[in-house]
Amino acid sequence: MASHRTAFSIRRPDAGRANEGDYSMNTFALKIAAAALGLAYATATPTLAQGGLKDGGYVDQPTWIATYSGADFAKDSFYSYSGAVISLQRDLSRSGFVFQGFAGYGSYEYDNVTAPGGRVDGDVSQLAGMLGYLWISPGAAVGLYVGADYHDHDLTPSDPSNRVRGSEAGFRVGGDVRLIGPGHYFTLEGYYSTAFDTYWSRVRAGVNLGRVIIGPEAGAHGNDGYDAQRIGGFAMFKLDMLGTRNPAELTINAGYQFLDDTTSFSSTGGEGLYVGFNLGFAF
Repeated sequence: MASHRTAFSIRRPDAGRANEGDYSMNTFALKIAAAALGLAYATATPTLAQGGLKDGGYVDQPTWIATYSGADFAKDSFYSYSGAVISLQRDLSRSGFVFQGFAGYGSYEYDNVTAPGGRVDGDVSQLAGMLGYLWISPGAAVGLYVGADYHDHDLTPSDPSNRVRGSEAGFRVGGDVRLIGPGHYFTLEGYYSTAFDTYWSRVRAGVNLGRVIIGPEAGAHGNDGYDAQRIGGFAMFKLDMLGTRNPAELTINAGYQFLDDTTSFSSTGGEGLYVGFNLGFAF
C-alpha cells in the first residue's frame, strides 16, 4: 500500500458489513476524515529548513508544518492518503517534539474459492495520530514516534476466513532516519501497529542533483492477512511554480511487488507492478 507511507510512516492499514450492501458508519466517517486531510509520506515529510535539510536540497526559511498527499496503485488495489507533520515549537529546522496526523482510504480485491462468487471486494480506511521527537543536525534527521491507530476493513461478501476484517484500534510505534546533502539522499522509515499486526517499511538511496533526486527503493509491508515486499525506484522533483514559500515536492515511484503467498488475503493488491505518487508542501 504506502505508507505509509512517512517518516513517519503512518501509513497503511486495516469489516464485514453489519448489513450487506450498505457502508458501515465507521467507514463513511473515515472517508470524510481522509478527504478533510487532503492538504498536501510518503516521503516529502518532514521538510526541514533554515540551516537544516529539506528533501531535495537546502532552503533558508524555517517551516513548522509539512503536509503531504498521495496515492498508490498495484494489481487489484488502490490506496490514497493525506497527512501532516507539525512542529510543536513551530520550527522543523530545530530538534523538538512533533505531532503527526494521517488518514487513508483504499480498495482492493482478492480471490477466495470459499466466498460467494469466488471474489472478495474490500474497502480499507485508516486514521492515525502520533507524538514524537525529531533530532536535527546538519544534513541529518532522526525521529521516533508513538501513538494510536484505527483500521477498518469492510469486506463484500463477508469473509469469515480472513482475520483482517472489521475494525481495530491499536498502538503504533514508528521511526525514520534521513541523510540529505548536496549530492546524496538516504531515508529509512517504518512503523508497526498492533491493529491487525500491521507493519510498513521502506528504504531509499539516491543521487541529489539539486532539483531532482533519483534512486532505487525497497520495502516490506503486511498484516495478519499477507506479507509483501517491493523493489523499485523513485524520482523526486522540486516544484517552484505553485506559488508556495518553499518549493513543493513531487515524488513518483514504481517497481514490482512480491507476495510471500499469492493465495493470501492481500489488502495491498496482488503480485505485480506498482506505481505511486506523493505531493508535499511546507509552511
